[in-house]
Formats: sequence, structure tokens, C-alpha cells
Amino acid sequence: MPDNIHPMPILAFTADYSDSASRLERAAKASHGLEFSPDPLRPDLLPGSVLPFLRRDIPVRFHTRYFGWEMGHADRHEAEKALQVHLETIKKMHGLGEPVVTVHTGLGPAVPIRESHIRDNLSKLVEFAGKKGITVCLENLRLGHGSDPYKILEWAKASGAMITMDTGHARGCSMVRDNLITPADMVDLFGSSLYEVHVYGREDHLGHHPIKDIAPLQEMLTRLLQTDCKWWTIELQDLHLATSSRSILERFLGRNVTGTSLDYAPGKPAEQDPEHYERL
Repeated sequence: MPDNIHPMPILAFTADYSDSASRLERAAKASHGLEFSPDPLRPDLLPGSVLPFLRRDIPVRFHTRYFGWEMGHADRHEAEKALQVHLETIKKMHGLGEPVVTVHTGLGPAVPIRESHIRDNLSKLVEFAGKKGITVCLENLRLGHGSDPYKILEWAKASGAMITMDTGHARGCSMVRDNLITPADMVDLFGSSLYEVHVYGREDHLGHHPIKDIAPLQEMLTRLLQTDCKWWTIELQDLHLATSSRSILERFLGRNVTGTSLDYAPGKPAEQDPEHYERL
């Protein structure tokens, strides 16, 4: 293995609180890891949603895709309500799976924001989560104020958050389209703040598309392998497309990490106490 290439990342799938029981079961059978998006209004349901995965020794991280709950809202009361929703999720996450959650600012492009509210509320969330041993990651977006990688880094540094880099958002954001930065250079920009990756082919107005060709992603992924980021979530709802995309990533990782496309081994789950989850 080259000196500047780090060990194999976990290639995780996604799941959502609204998924059917059959979809969750298929995800459990097929995944090497899972990133779960809870219901912002029913945090009490979170433990029961992820325990079936944890009892199978599938590592789980969390992703607050909380449309309508903007912590940077220009209205101070709306921003505070959004913060409280995120804090309740942190409380229910505690003791479950990997202590990592990805959050956002800018999921509602039409929502007015105030930068001071983003910094202040993200800082409060990071501080609260930190006392419970939970890492908060801020995700870059494709559109809006959350699509500026320099701002994402600024807010992360100011608050103590880490960063989840969404490769589809990176490829489609205006700064990349205007040739002001490349997705690969974005990896270098985020650097040691990188803690997770969302990976898939590309994103447009129709949503996320699977990986069909590694070439457009290759330089960015190669640089990601030179970081300490050990968790890549394949962010595709369709499990057939997620599996086919994973196969392409596995071949890429086999060549670049192990030197062959045949001896790839998925990342191992974090050490867990199965009896702990049986008692929950």
C-alpha cells in the first residue's frame, strides 16, 4: 500500500425513518454499515429503528435530513426551535451505534438565514453533543448558502464541527461549475476536518444518480483515500443501484488500496458490545 493511502473505508448504505419494513430488512442484509435519517418529530422512535441493525453488528451513523428545521433561520425563534429538534435527536442517539451525526444548513433554499445564527446554534449543538461523546459533521450542499465550501469550512471551524463531504453536491455546486474550485481540491480544502463522505454518481433536479463510471470521481476519491476519513455512505435509496455503485467503488478501492481488484474486504464495524444492544 502506498504510504499516502489510508486503510479501507466502510461503504455504508442509507435508511430513513419512512422506509418500509421490507426495505429496512433488505438494507440490513446487504449493508456493511448504515446511515440512518430519523423522524425529526418522533425522536422517541430512533432507538427501535436502529437496534435491529446494531444487533446484527452493522455499524450505524446518523443523518438529520430535517427539511423545515433550519438552525440558521433569520427568525431567532424559528432558529431556536430547529436547534431544539436537533438537540432531542442527539439525546436519543446517545449510546446507539457510531457517535456521529451529519447536519445541514440550507436544506430550504427559500428560507432566510442569518450567519450568526448558523455559527451560534451549530456551536451549541457541537458543545451539547461533545459532552455525550458525539461528533457533529456539517454537510456541504449543491445549492444555496450551504454550497459554498469556504463557508462550510468557516462555520465548521468556528463551531468545532467536522465536515461530511457530499461528492454529488461538490460536483454540482456553482463554484465548481464556474471553475473556481475542483471537487478534488475541495477534499484538500476540508482536509483534517473531513469525517464522512456521501458518495454517488451525481445530483441534479431529479435527485441522486448511481455511479456508472468511476472516471469522473477518480481524482476526488483518490485524494479522499489520503485523508483519515473512514466512512463513505453510498447515498442512494434504491438498493439495487446502491449495490451496483458499491461494486464499482470496491473495484476502485481494490486497485488503489490493496493493489488488486479481487481482494477487497469491507471495513470492519466499530467494536460493539452485542449484549448492550440486547438489553435495550
